[in-house]
Amino acid sequence: MSTIADGYFDRYRYPGWLRTHSALVGAIATRLAEAHAAAGTDLDVRIVALGGYLHDIGKSPLLAGDARDHTILGPLVLAAEGLPELAELSRRHPVYAPRDLATAPRTLPEKIVYYADRRAGQRVVTLEERIDEQLARFPELAHLRASDLVMAKAIEAEVFRGIALRPEDLT
Repeated sequence: MSTIADGYFDRYRYPGWLRTHSALVGAIATRLAEAHAAAGTDLDVRIVALGGYLHDIGKSPLLAGDARDHTILGPLVLAAEGLPELAELSRRHPVYAPRDLATAPRTLPEKIVYYADRRAGQRVVTLEERIDEQLARFPELAHLRASDLVMAKAIEAEVFRGIALRPEDLT
């Protein structure tokens, strides 16, 4: 999957920071999806993995002139690329997604990509570190830290239910 993702990273001119982040999200999503498949969960590991790698395609510098959020642009790009099955994985991954039922991750694949994004900055971090990293960029959202963390922890519990992998295994 990472080889396929590299082609998209190149074509959409991912800067180094976005390539590093996306590769980590993809690797975490892959590991979680494989653990679920090994435990007998019916999910498409390839879709979850590629969804992790390409979740932020809407942040491509090629789209810089478009004022729409990357969670709108990403699904449009993925659909145009013939990957409509990745659209919801891209749309439902941001830290704020669970705040609204219209964008909250619903399926296990969506929750895996959301969670993988919560654990990957430029390196694998804890949920707390990642939320704090994002708040450093958007301090006006500090009042949402506690509720965002509660929602992320609830999704973490769902993502790890029934598999041999634990959150600390991802570091």
